[in-house]
Amino acid sequence: MTALRILLVIDYKLAYLGGAQTAFVQQARALAGADHEVTVAAPDALAQSQLAAAGIRGWDVPVSFVVPGADLPMVANTARTRDILNRRMRDWQTDLVMVHSEFGLAAAAIEVAAQLGIPSLHTVHTFFWRAPGLADVAAPLVAAAHTLATGIAAPRVRLAPGRLDSALRGMTLAVARTADLVVSPSHHQASALRAAGLLNVVVISNTAEREPGRPLVVSAPGPLRLVWAARFAPEKRLDVALGAMAIVENILGAGAVLLDVAGGRARRTAPASVVFHGRVSSAGVERMMDEAHAAVVTSVGFDNQPMIAIEAFRAGRPVIVCDPTLATEFGAAAIGAGDVTAEALARTIVRLALDRDLLRGPAAAARRYALGATAEQHVVAIERAHGSLAQFAPLC
Repeated sequence: MTALRILLVIDYKLAYLGGAQTAFVQQARALAGADHEVTVAAPDALAQSQLAAAGIRGWDVPVSFVVPGADLPMVANTARTRDILNRRMRDWQTDLVMVHSEFGLAAAAIEVAAQLGIPSLHTVHTFFWRAPGLADVAAPLVAAAHTLATGIAAPRVRLAPGRLDSALRGMTLAVARTADLVVSPSHHQASALRAAGLLNVVVISNTAEREPGRPLVVSAPGPLRLVWAARFAPEKRLDVALGAMAIVENILGAGAVLLDVAGGRARRTAPASVVFHGRVSSAGVERMMDEAHAAVVTSVGFDNQPMIAIEAFRAGRPVIVCDPTLATEFGAAAIGAGDVTAEALARTIVRLALDRDLLRGPAAAARRYALGATAEQHVVAIERAHGSLAQFAPLC
């Protein structure tokens, strides 16, 4: 295929190692590795050495303001922002705009792309936003702030039982409605987006750039090794993993199972069998997975396709999941905990520790799943998506 000139856009700082940022960078590297000309627009794109090393152009977008106390940059969809994007897209002769967020920069990029006749793709990393129930009173303010930042009216549809959850999901839906094509990495999220009224949704898995990991050896002596890697946010439910490990220690003793945790500061009350590594790079997570028997994902009802799962599958390791929806999504590559509690997770971990042969089938399934999440497969899917849209794009 003829090389495309692709503009990748994200409102978030890339230095913050969340799943969306990881997937974004992996996609940029995959596209550049397939000889497409890739430009990354983000608040701190120029500071990312891994992008420059891959031959990717970085552009630090002008930030409108920074949220006090959160170091969260915000770019508003203003005439100035659109004018800058218009000139940049024309100068770069952009063929495809791909956005990975739902705020002002993404909204402006899609709007300008439409004006220039450039196809746009919006990758949704989670449609399942949630907030504490007590914060529901803030729902009108959140919707108004998003409309002010993006220039897009909030959808008048209830998307979740909680008012603030619905408003947060409405942010994603509002921007997704303006894109030519919406990309969901998972089938269950694609179904939710279609149920919300989006018809232009395709499923394209995230990708992990890493080479396949060392073969899993279940008969080797030593502890059962597990990895938990995610943001330390309430919806990721780290406390459930820690609670499960406390139960496992009481049953099997300290050291029979070890849980490596990446993503934040250590918890003083954590069981002795839990090792906190703080913030870890993607390469560091890969090394952990190579030493592990499985990954653990404790979120329920939030995750779309967590990047730690894709990294585990590429390493030939299964994922232990609390969420029955993720268990269905990943099929035989997932080991379901049975229910969402720490007790159920502990029972599953104990069962695996006592009979590691139970890992063989899921590990084989993980390797098969990974074949559909390679960089090559991801690029082909993006190229097909562009081809399906380009034939209908008007000339500039």
